[in-house]
Amino acid sequence: MKYLISLCFILLINSITYASINKSSAFVSYYLQRTEINIKDTTPKVTTTCEIIFKFNDEKSISLYHDYSVYISSFEKLDDIEVFTKNPQPNGKMKTIEIKDFKMNNAKSNSVFYDDEKEINITFLGLTVGSEAHVKYTTSTQEAHFTDPFSFSFYMPVQERRYELIVPEEVTISLIEKNILPTTFKFEKEVKRNETIYTWTAKDIEEQKPIDNPPARMAYTPHVLYKIDEYKARGKVFTVSKTPRDLFNWYVKNIKHVNKKPSDRIQALADSIVKGCTNDRDKVIRIYDWVKQNIRYVAFENGMEGIIPREADLVCTRRYGDCKDMSSLQFALLRAVKVPAYLTWLGTRRIPYTYSEVPLKNTDNHMIASVNLDGKWHFLDATDPNGFYDLPSDHIQGKQVMIYKNDTEYELVMVPVVKAEKNMFQEVNKIRLDKTKATITTETKYTGLLANNISNQLLYVSENDRQEFGKGIIKSISNNAALEKFVVEKATPNREVNYRVDFSIADFAKEVDDEIYVNVLMDRTLSNSYIKEPNRTIPYSFQYNSMHEITYQLSVPENYKVAYLPENVDLKQDGFGASINYSQSGQDIICKQRIYLDLTELELKPAQFESWNKFIKQLNKAYKESITFKKL
Repeated sequence: MKYLISLCFILLINSITYASINKSSAFVSYYLQRTEINIKDTTPKVTTTCEIIFKFNDEKSISLYHDYSVYISSFEKLDDIEVFTKNPQPNGKMKTIEIKDFKMNNAKSNSVFYDDEKEINITFLGLTVGSEAHVKYTTSTQEAHFTDPFSFSFYMPVQERRYELIVPEEVTISLIEKNILPTTFKFEKEVKRNETIYTWTAKDIEEQKPIDNPPARMAYTPHVLYKIDEYKARGKVFTVSKTPRDLFNWYVKNIKHVNKKPSDRIQALADSIVKGCTNDRDKVIRIYDWVKQNIRYVAFENGMEGIIPREADLVCTRRYGDCKDMSSLQFALLRAVKVPAYLTWLGTRRIPYTYSEVPLKNTDNHMIASVNLDGKWHFLDATDPNGFYDLPSDHIQGKQVMIYKNDTEYELVMVPVVKAEKNMFQEVNKIRLDKTKATITTETKYTGLLANNISNQLLYVSENDRQEFGKGIIKSISNNAALEKFVVEKATPNREVNYRVDFSIADFAKEVDDEIYVNVLMDRTLSNSYIKEPNRTIPYSFQYNSMHEITYQLSVPENYKVAYLPENVDLKQDGFGASINYSQSGQDIICKQRIYLDLTELELKPAQFESWNKFIKQLNKAYKESITFKKL
């Protein structure tokens, strides 16, 4: 869901650095955001004014940055916008061009079918080297349950970036500062007679730079977020976002009318789905699978429709819905068969906040259904077509959820991070050599979130595309690999995914005089996965933990003997490791390879970077080892 700010999962800055910025191209000389809170009647009104001055000092910058977009959600009103450019003329004077023709469209999102967010596109006119573009606009909103964080990052260098927050005396707020270092930010607090002004200023901020495997953007971007705890109006005190209870109460007010009682249609459907089930666990799995298989996920963002789930009956009729709708249907079907199910709010890993810390709508962008069986919570995300009853989806691991137990009770629960042994990649490779050519049969089994990932990749592909997928697997081993057969079995009841690949590689081994050299390690997981940014201060994030266990069975070529087996390797660190062991059994060489990643928070901290890079260096060295056969 997107509201006053769009939280995009993209590669962004390594860190905000402060030095003398590059002014030879495009830069922002001044960026001010002024947010003012007022009480109108008995409701808070927030007015925000942004002023931005762009400068263009070469032709390339004009080509890259000649336009700008302002985004407005359905909860905001655009009160005013003013845009003009100041352009140098041959006579040495500056010509001012006012821009009044703005294009307003629905903002586009790759993950949202309909998005009510409006994009105002501005094209700067008359730009030449030395031009300035001035943008000033004002928006207002009366919805205080989600606020607009001010981020100090930007896509081009900024000479001065300033945030002012004006709070009247009748309003009590809390400030949440993230990654704000006192050595690089100037903070001022000015208490006046009827209001308090908070100001943050940063100077000479370099532009955003891409990095590998970033965590959630707001987890490392310097930004300020405020929340209105309470305010006074007409002699009363109104609470807004003081605690998670306040957010819960607001949610309940909006959705307590939904699915009050299962309809006859929902009851009949639920009974038919669970027919033959003898326990609640089987009922949950049946209903969870039915919703995933029969309701198409289509995301909507349209005012309060982006917050309130639709009735289960309507979702069932339409056969499509967003995350809230699919959760609504699961909730209604499970309740119809006497299984206590609960609507559950949460943010995906794209959002770094918890409800305990930030009890605002900013903290979540997702809804699922939850059930508690045998003292354990199960999180049912029906938007994941191959999700598991007993494992959370990868994008909600480690997140705090708010479970709607009834109109007065909620529970905050942490979604577990799935351990490596639950996400297995197990493979057996049988290799036969004919001089340098290898004929290989590979049998692979995926479990857990790895199985979920591979199933989603193959969900809607044709048989021809499946074969292309098989070719992609072997081409990652060698460009000379030739596919003979690729078979994917249907997922087993416990959600394992198995496939078999038969293929050959003409130059798998090297023959030199009377010796043959063979490197059997076709799976080189984590090869060259160095953390390359030398001064990186941001954690290195992973999608999930996993464990790879691979066996290679290589037949000793006829009329050859084993001359050399590589030394065994055992590399162990806190949260990751690998081992490679070689042995001979009769006329077969057996190599067992094990690689695992088992991080409690799915990320490497900066203090681990040195040991990680040392581990990768040792692993790369082990990957280069070869078995030697000598002719008899």
